[in-house]
Amino acid sequence: MLLIAVDILLPYILRRTRLSRALGLTHDHNSTYLHRMWPHYWCGYLLILFSVVHAWFSMQARNVREMNQTGLWFATAGTALLLFQIALGLLLQDRGLQKRKLTRRWHYWIMFAIVLTVAAHIWLNG
Repeated sequence: MLLIAVDILLPYILRRTRLSRALGLTHDHNSTYLHRMWPHYWCGYLLILFSVVHAWFSMQARNVREMNQTGLWFATAGTALLLFQIALGLLLQDRGLQKRKLTRRWHYWIMFAIVLTVAAHIWLNG
C-alpha cells in the first residue's frame, strides 16, 4: 500500500510547483515533465512485479482455500487493472499522443479503481 501511495503522489510532486522547488526536485530547468516522471514509471513497474510475486507466493500457501474468495477476486481485478494502467502509462510517455487528455483521465480513474480493489482485498483477506 505504501508503494501505491508513493506512486500516486509522485506525479504531483514532480510538477514544477513551490513544493517541488523547495524539495529540490525540479532544479534542472531544462528537463521536461515526462523526463522527470521516471521515478513514477519505475514505481509502477515495481508495483506489478511485487503484485505478481505476492500473488505467486500467496497462491502457493496451503490455506488458500480458506481465504475469502471475493477478496481474491478483488486482488485478481486489481492486478489486471495494474497491467492496464501500465499500458496507459506507456502510451502517455509518447509525446505525440493525440488523445493525451482522455488517456490521462482514464489513467487517473483506473488508479482510483486500483486503490479500491486493493483496499477491498486487504479488508477481506487481511
